[in-house]
Amino acid sequence: MRQSIRSNDRDGFSLIEILVSVSLLSLVLMGLSGAAALGLSQMAKARQDLQYSADVQQVTDSLIAKGYKNVASGSATIRGRSVAWTVTTVNAKSQQIAVVAQRRGLANASIMYVDTVTLYLADPNVQ
Repeated sequence: MRQSIRSNDRDGFSLIEILVSVSLLSLVLMGLSGAAALGLSQMAKARQDLQYSADVQQVTDSLIAKGYKNVASGSATIRGRSVAWTVTTVNAKSQQIAVVAQRRGLANASIMYVDTVTLYLADPNVQ
């Protein structure tokens, strides 16, 4: 007996199935690439914020390390950021230091933001 080969047997995928699966795969990959680009952008902004905070912290730490009655008003530029501080005598035993730092906006670089950190130094011999 002879076996006949049927023409309606399916051994693979049709062209329509392949086109649909490739289209879905490309949509998923485009979504993932968009999410990755957004994530990288947010990481860069977070790095800039962290660097800015570290620069301001460095200035405040150096002013505190100088100690009471050893700090004078001044300014500095750290990585292109302007930081200025003014010293005010509150009373005979304490000083107030206002540290003013400027930074550019993250969403709009033409906008400058000004942040102020206030420190107090006191005479270590206060009883």
